[in-house]
Formats: sequence, structure tokens, C-alpha cells
Amino acid sequence: MRDIVLEWYVTHIPDKKELLVRAVLVSAAIVLFADAVLFAAIMLFPAAAAAVAAWLLTRRGKYEYEFVYVNGDFTISRIIRKAKRKDVYHVDRVDIEAFQRGRKETVSRAMDFTSKRAGAPVYSLKARGTWACIEATPEFVEEMSRYYPIQTGGSNG
Repeated sequence: MRDIVLEWYVTHIPDKKELLVRAVLVSAAIVLFADAVLFAAIMLFPAAAAAVAAWLLTRRGKYEYEFVYVNGDFTISRIIRKAKRKDVYHVDRVDIEAFQRGRKETVSRAMDFTSKRAGAPVYSLKARGTWACIEATPEFVEEMSRYYPIQTGGSNG
């Protein structure tokens, strides 16, 4: 029997909304700190809160997804700052109901495990009533096409 082992990584790229929130928090911290120095020392507390929030958002935004497929067992792990690993999705091939090209955006219970990079090959996988958007390698798509007809659905990107 031949074993099938596939493993790949996708680095998360912050979207414009995340970058905007970080920029606003950093700007607010700078302005509030300047106000605290020049006018009222009480403004030091909101400045510190904005600085801590910006720091936490920046640290939280550095992660990547690891996809591992071994003989029908599919696991997605989230690796935070290349130090902390957490399994976020696990499914067996027999539990997969559908596999299609494109992002499934119209479903309320859709999980997104993509980099959000424009033009990335996005596929949607449905298992146990839940949709998961992933960036799949050609080898994984070939393996899934053996069991499920790959349909086009949703938007790609």
C-alpha cells in the first residue's frame, strides 16, 4: 500500500483593515502621549492603553497555517510567531462532503485558513456541515479529485 503524505505552509498576510487598525492605534498612542507631555498628565493612561493594544495586535498578526494530509487524515495547525502551535481544524477524508474551487463566502459557518493574498489558489472544503477555505497545493487538489468532483463555486481570491 502506498502512503500519501502532503505538507505545506501558508503565511498569513494582514489585509488592509488590519493594517488600518494598527496604524490608527499607533497614531492615537503617539498623539495621546504628546498630549500627556505637553498638556495633561492624565492622558498618559489612554496613551499606554493604545500602545499596548497596538503591540498586542502586531504580535497577534504574525502567524502561518500548516496543512498536513496523511492517508486521508487532514489537519490544519496555526503557528503563532514560529513558536506556538495550535491545531485548529481536523477532518478525516470520509467526513468530507464536498471540495470545490473558490471561496465559499455566502455561508455563515465558513472558516478561513488562507493567506488572503490576491490570486492565491483558494479551495473550499465542506466537512460535517462546516466550510473551510484553504490554499491547496496541486498535489492535494489531485488527491481530492480522486474522491470528489471538483466544482467551481464562489469567488477565487
